[in-house]
Amino acid sequence: MPELPEVTTTAKKLNQILPKQKILDVWTSYNSKYFKGKGNIKDPKYFKYFKKAIIGRKIQNVDRIGKNVLINIDGPKTILVHMKMTGHLLYGDYKKVGRGKKHSDQGEWQATTVGPLQDKFNGYIRFIMRLGGTKRAGPKYLALSDVRKFAKVTLIEDGKVDNFADTKKLGPDPLGKNFDFDVFKKIILSKPAGRIKNVLMDQELIAGIGNIYSDEALWWSGIHPETAVKKLKDTELKSLLKNIKKVLNLGIDFGGDSASDYRQPDGRPGRFQLRHMVYRRKGQKCPKKDCGGTIIRKVVGGRSAHFCDTHQKKK
Repeated sequence: MPELPEVTTTAKKLNQILPKQKILDVWTSYNSKYFKGKGNIKDPKYFKYFKKAIIGRKIQNVDRIGKNVLINIDGPKTILVHMKMTGHLLYGDYKKVGRGKKHSDQGEWQATTVGPLQDKFNGYIRFIMRLGGTKRAGPKYLALSDVRKFAKVTLIEDGKVDNFADTKKLGPDPLGKNFDFDVFKKIILSKPAGRIKNVLMDQELIAGIGNIYSDEALWWSGIHPETAVKKLKDTELKSLLKNIKKVLNLGIDFGGDSASDYRQPDGRPGRFQLRHMVYRRKGQKCPKKDCGGTIIRKVVGGRSAHFCDTHQKKK
């Protein structure tokens, strides 16, 4: 699932190109009875309302909260996109070509921009907006590729993100200017019996950290993912906070992590997967100098955890 660095990368890049563009049309292939009445474009009735509400409006800016991309349009209204496990937003030239080959999950929309957008990971288009383009170019498209169909697109009618059900319960942003040690410690110690890996990933405590960056930060800090919060000393918590900020900023600097499906808006993969110390390195030698340990994988609270069997000892 795209985490804070991937969502930040997407929002920043889209904010450079989308503002002032008008939404001319919108399409989706999402359609699920499970989402009936749930305020999601996967409900055809809701999509009809959504389409009517956004067509003709101009995009003001693109922002992020937690793992959500916020496309603010005039009104004010906000289109919220949670990319979930395999979704990512793309921008470029597209054409509709029908339903594609039988038994194929690709083919209704194809990128006509030659290059990374034609990567197979970018071909599972479930949602698309036709935009008014700019003075220098004709209409462009904002597309959502989502192979497993888990992504969510909805509309915050009044644009008040802080009052919206999906976002009002989110914890603070770990890269926020006020997220210091005192704030971090108070949050962490609110779950004294919790395992640190799971506490870091609780979006109601801290927004934006998932499997990849929790594994990396814990490795850098020498903390076992199953360690109970109450057993961590202040020195360990200070190290952990420093390394959380470090790996998240590195993730942004490298354009996100594309170990799985994530791609940047121009279709190119991020490069943070080239900087992994522990994530998805099961069975490999620990890269910590003079450690000699081996990276192992274990399910912790229903989520995979990667850690060194030597310098990350469980307390």
